[in-house]
Order: sequence, then structure tokens, then C-alpha cells
Amino acid sequence: MVVITSAGWKVDENLDMKRVEKFGAGVVGVRIGMTAVDGLHSQQTFIFPGRLTVDPVTVSFWRDDAAVRNFSYGPGGHRRQMDIMRAEDLADRTSFTRFRVLHSVGSWYGGDPQLW
Repeated sequence: MVVITSAGWKVDENLDMKRVEKFGAGVVGVRIGMTAVDGLHSQQTFIFPGRLTVDPVTVSFWRDDAAVRNFSYGPGGHRRQMDIMRAEDLADRTSFTRFRVLHSVGSWYGGDPQLW
């Protein structure tokens, strides 16, 4: 499984950078807590030139759908951050997309995704 998430904000004179910073701090905390998550192969965050004019994205590679569900929706840091993000309206838009990989060629960080 490959998961791609993004978050974005309306960039104008009303942008509250405290919301952006709190969201970003939550992302950093979740990423640090992911190092030993069962079923996770790798994780990356991409921030593009132009800062917030293009939504930053995260990409993670997982063993299977169950591992993604357990991490994303089960108890723990990610679930807490999702609850905080929603309760405090920390982003103007978000996306969460899961892809089931049917075929791959090559390796990712030295591992063959078909063997995970």
C-alpha cells in the first residue's frame, strides 16, 4: 500500500501562521512516532518551492491495508493529531489517498516493495 496525504491553507492576508505551525508540529510528532510502527516500510514528507502555495504532501509505504488502518485510525499519536486538527480547524483542506500497488519495478530505500 502507498498512502499520500496533503494539507493546505488559503494563502492570503488572513492566513494565521499559528494554525500552520501547530499543524506542522503535529506532523513532525507523528512522523517521529512512526519509526517502529508495524507494517510501515518508509515515510517521506515533501515541501515544494513557494512554501504554502503548493500543498505539502506525505508519502508512506505499507505492508498492507490492515497496517495502514491500525496506524491511521487506531489509538495513538496519529489519531490524536487528526482529532486536534479537526477540533481546532488547523487546515483549510486535507486529503488522504490509499493506493494498492499491483506491480512495481526496482526498489525503494533498498527494498523490493513486492517482498514486503
